[in-house]
Amino acid sequence: MYRQRTTVTDGLVMEPQTVDRLMEAVTSAARIAARPAGPTPWYVDPVSDGVAIRMTVRRWTEAPSAEAVLARVGCGTALRAASLAVVGLGRRPVTTVSSEPGVLAVLRAGEYREPCREEVAMLDGLQRFGVPRRLDPAVREAGLLPWLRRAAEREGVWARNAGRIDATGLGPAWSDGRAVPEHPSTLAMGADGPPPYADVRLGRAIEAVRLTAAALGWWTRIAAAPVDRSCLHDALGGSAGAVLGTAHRGTTLALLQVSPALAFVIG
Repeated sequence: MYRQRTTVTDGLVMEPQTVDRLMEAVTSAARIAARPAGPTPWYVDPVSDGVAIRMTVRRWTEAPSAEAVLARVGCGTALRAASLAVVGLGRRPVTTVSSEPGVLAVLRAGEYREPCREEVAMLDGLQRFGVPRRLDPAVREAGLLPWLRRAAEREGVWARNAGRIDATGLGPAWSDGRAVPEHPSTLAMGADGPPPYADVRLGRAIEAVRLTAAALGWWTRIAAAPVDRSCLHDALGGSAGAVLGTAHRGTTLALLQVSPALAFVIG
């Protein structure tokens, strides 16, 4: 006779239907996350008490190649959206690193809790598939940037206003079908530390910033991620020191372009 299995996590008993609901919510949210062009670099797999975020190419978990770094950043955006799905279920997301080859992280549902205001904003952006709200009055750029910096910093990533620079050729652009406005503002982001964890943290921060901006009525385009540091230094010119800081700041870098909702045109 088939016996239903229960799962215990953080002292809470998760019934099979709860585990199934977690898997469904996490998978749906991860698919909404921003991702680089080409095949999806990750997939979601159920484990005994949660879900695993796995790389489609196992060696990308730790490989130093450009394609592996790009894949890990893409996994990070999916992981952030998946974590928000757990928050949407009224639970604390618990993320652990796995030693299993090909697995970047395992996500579980912790104790019950209410989302904080930053999570509420990101959940709003996620539920809208990243499409910005049309707010009246609109949030001005000066009021937007502190929110975006906090969203990045909560993921252990720094974010600074890079002004208006040409991001062409600085790294892979994540195409999303929208024409770029003539003079978008650019946000430089950097994750310190060794790969692969810095790459994943940068991806998490990119998604957090994207969803926060959407809730506040702004589009975000991932103009380059990861970014070639020397090329970015040249593009920034005299402001490079203020934006990038010391040579060791920002092991993995990204450039995001932000514009008010009405500034972007659907391509």
